[in-house]
Amino acid sequence: MAKQERKLPDGNLIMDFIICDNTVNRYGWRLLVEGIDTEGFLKNPVCCVQHSTYMIPVGKWSNLRVEKGQLIGTVEFDRYDDDAVKLYWKYKDGYMSAVSLNIIPIEQSDDVKQLLPGQSCPTITKSELLEISLVTLPGQKNAVKLSTPDGGKYKLNLITNSTAMAKEEKTVEQLQAELTASKKLNAENLVLRHKERGVLQDGEIEGLKELALHSYDTVSKMLDARVKPEAPTNNETAETKADALVAIHANRGAITESQKLVYRASAIADYDGTKKALELLRGVDGLQTFVLGMGDGKEKETDERAKWTYLDYYKKDQEALQLMAKNDPEKFKKLEGDFINESSKMGIATTTEV
Repeated sequence: MAKQERKLPDGNLIMDFIICDNTVNRYGWRLLVEGIDTEGFLKNPVCCVQHSTYMIPVGKWSNLRVEKGQLIGTVEFDRYDDDAVKLYWKYKDGYMSAVSLNIIPIEQSDDVKQLLPGQSCPTITKSELLEISLVTLPGQKNAVKLSTPDGGKYKLNLITNSTAMAKEEKTVEQLQAELTASKKLNAENLVLRHKERGVLQDGEIEGLKELALHSYDTVSKMLDARVKPEAPTNNETAETKADALVAIHANRGAITESQKLVYRASAIADYDGTKKALELLRGVDGLQTFVLGMGDGKEKETDERAKWTYLDYYKKDQEALQLMAKNDPEKFKKLEGDFINESSKMGIATTTEV
């Protein structure tokens, strides 16, 4: 019996889908659709099959939007692709009806206020959309595949304080280890995401991961403000500015010795973004020798401080000199020694006090 050909309708072969919602899935966790970042996906909105990203896509997605806790979108099947046309008829005739998205989790929360009945794993509050596939058998109505930045499998831990899950005895040490692992993963995902944007140098990645463990929001704001440089800058000038900027905030006690190298590398790559992040940090004892939001031409003062002598600090900023003696004694002793030597050459008797 000859195969019966079916005529495709005129125009684009499009269908609307509810891709995901905020309910708890059958695996015991849920995804907040409001926190899905679609910016990267929309630059290449491929429609795959069964999450097989190594195969040629059969269509493309458009009109992604969030409505009443649901992520909704439109898929256009490729009318010139035999496989795409075959799938179009499967959906049109009701033999298939499901889609599934693939994301990289960025932030997750086990806050009890966000838990719903039946939820036993964290809520993914922020994520990055990788692709959306046509699937024959989804995990459930809001099926989601989780991936790590390197393409591996992302695994969620159980939440022990969920009243809706079976009781599970865990020691304090186990709970602390799970919390530490979760924070570490969030910090690594944050840094790797910005590495892929091309705004990080290799030498600062590990330091930023460590810093994000203790001050996630500060690092996140600093990296979000970074813009990928269009062309190489003058390394000597960038390093000089970075040294001066870090010295100011170290002298006022806003950052520690172990953090200086991280912020220096960050300032070389993105001076303005790092400067804003540092200005938000308070110094020791509440002393503010640096004006928050310095601007309107005062950046020149930042650069000039790198050339200040002991006498310059004594005349212009004695608070900074006091903090230098406390937080950077090596630099203080060098400035003080240079001042005494120069004074001796001129025959001037000198006493210094801080």
